[in-house]
Amino acid sequence: MDLEVGMSEETSWRSPEFAERYKTHDYADFAQEFLRRNPVYQRDHADTKARIADAPDTAKEEQEGLARRWGLCFPLRSRSIADQ
Repeated sequence: MDLEVGMSEETSWRSPEFAERYKTHDYADFAQEFLRRNPVYQRDHADTKARIADAPDTAKEEQEGLARRWGLCFPLRSRSIADQ
């Protein structure tokens, strides 16, 4: 994830331009954007990256911890329709 990417200022989320621009986005897209803008998540992400830089062998565990803390992983996968 790139926390340094900036967002342009929107004039109004109710504008037709805004609606057109985001009409193909789903809930996951908006959730990701919410997290990306969240200062607490940004700090946690930066702290996680710093811990990984200090101990690269912990990368998997650190990334999984970040995902768990922010609800970005699901312990059980739902069954596929094809599996039924």
